[in-house]
Amino acid sequence: MPTIDFTQGSKTLSRYDVVGERAEGRGHFVIHVGLLNVDSRSVEAGDEVNAAHMAPPLKQGGTIKTHVAGYVPLTEDEIKKIETWIKKTAGEYQEYDVNTKVQYVIDPPWKDEHDPNTGVRRYRRYSCVGFVLDAHHQVDIELLKIDKDALPDVFPQIINSAYPDVERHARLRSYWGLEGNGPWKVVLGGYVLHALNRPTDQIRREPYQAKKGDEQF
Repeated sequence: MPTIDFTQGSKTLSRYDVVGERAEGRGHFVIHVGLLNVDSRSVEAGDEVNAAHMAPPLKQGGTIKTHVAGYVPLTEDEIKKIETWIKKTAGEYQEYDVNTKVQYVIDPPWKDEHDPNTGVRRYRRYSCVGFVLDAHHQVDIELLKIDKDALPDVFPQIINSAYPDVERHARLRSYWGLEGNGPWKVVLGGYVLHALNRPTDQIRREPYQAKKGDEQF
């Protein structure tokens, strides 16, 4: 199965493999995910790797402290398509001068913003998970079922662990899509690793349905 826990040893990863960081002191809770942005790299637990990820802001060459990873073997054509999409997304943010917090959204995992006068799409906001999901969507790989009725409830204590700014800033929480006091149907980083913890043909054939507890990996 194409997932790796680096506490079990090192592993060589390839471009756009999914890398995940666990929250310090929270066991196997996956706090952040992104896409490895080098052609090949041997990785050990805790290594900081070059990654494309929604921090925010979107970083095409930022670093993620890596504890877990997962992947679908990608063709050269698929890698080129994802590379083109990342550059296009970054270009849209630059064109419309979209600042750090405006690039981000938690619920839904991605959301298009449109010109209020013309209705023309300007750019798309992402959570870190949404960015990874949409990257795979560009090459017709649907990793997760993200309909509300397909997602488990996520309670405030988990949200506060994953998104510390949300607990401190109620207005920001609302802007990022979290209305009310929860629970919410939010897509979390661990879900992606569970989605990738399946045979490659199954990953390509059908999206994974997350279940309670999948925030841990």
